[in-house]
Amino acid sequence: MFLTAYNLPHYLMSKGLISAQSVVDGDFVLAEAGRRNRNFKVLRRKEPGLFVKQIKSTEAQAISTIEREAAFYRAVHSDPRYAALAGMIPKFVDYEPSRRALALSLTENAESVSEHHMRQAQIPENTARLIGNALGVAHSYGPSMLADAATRSLFPYQAPWPMTLEQMGYSFLDNFPPIGPQLSAAIQRLPKLQPMLSALRPLWQYDSLIHGDMKWDNCLVSSRDGVELNLTIVDWELADIGDGAWDVATIFKEYLVASILNASARQSAAAQNQPAPLAQTIETMQPSIRAFWKAYAMARGLNADAGRYLDRAVRYTAARMIIAVLEYLNASPQFSVLGPMMLQTAINLLEAPQVAAMQMIGVPVS
Repeated sequence: MFLTAYNLPHYLMSKGLISAQSVVDGDFVLAEAGRRNRNFKVLRRKEPGLFVKQIKSTEAQAISTIEREAAFYRAVHSDPRYAALAGMIPKFVDYEPSRRALALSLTENAESVSEHHMRQAQIPENTARLIGNALGVAHSYGPSMLADAATRSLFPYQAPWPMTLEQMGYSFLDNFPPIGPQLSAAIQRLPKLQPMLSALRPLWQYDSLIHGDMKWDNCLVSSRDGVELNLTIVDWELADIGDGAWDVATIFKEYLVASILNASARQSAAAQNQPAPLAQTIETMQPSIRAFWKAYAMARGLNADAGRYLDRAVRYTAARMIIAVLEYLNASPQFSVLGPMMLQTAINLLEAPQVAAMQMIGVPVS
């Protein structure tokens, strides 16, 4: 049964997650929040809210990722050793295997960092520090989860696909029309890009619990009276044991893509003689990027290893930019403009990571 706004209340009542009385009393508001999954927010005044996710596809990969996410939440919230991690992820409520439906606690009074960026055209330094600290804490659980039989088997232990293109080939990109085939052709027109991406593969480490998709959309900041209180990291369906520098790279990518999209929007506004949006360049965002990195390095206890770690994260940002082409341009007709800009950014990062680190953070890589 696919969940809909019509049948979801009946499903939740059948699972004992809400009462019929709460529906009758009007203490039940349902909001659809679907993207690639069927997502629903269940809002209640008298009881905690719920977030319900159900996959749309019955493909093996979709099934495995939601099962991994459900098992991850269950394991973290059932073991007191992971208490600090449990405090920064949604609380597990229920998983129905026959329907591939996952129910989690709803993060109340929260806004995603992406939504904040759309409103304010900035990521405040205190928000960046929240992300850096939370990510550093989460990554530190890698060794304990590797040593724990209950969690060790949850993960696929996979390196990101841009690092393995020479092994897997380009044909899988045909499954992401219309951008996938264009991206495939564009990479192959840049003969030095794939070898540089492949050279990242030997750098990959398996020492951290990684989120796998650490973008601003998946960082929810709760606040009260305008004061930020807590960060919740959601959407752990790609959780894995891997290299923590990959999640750091994904956050770096968010800033870079924001600057690229902003530059394109400003050029378009100028061409149409319209007011331009506020400029967002790497230079204007540098304090925020630096706040994120410093908080992460401190939480992770990098110390003398910080320079080498930052170098790896900057290089990984290039690989993450390749994936970003699919994410940001899949419904866009602007591949011919933005796609090459993003790929050239990836090349620049790989060719001169020290320069890129200095531009982004103001900290040289030693």
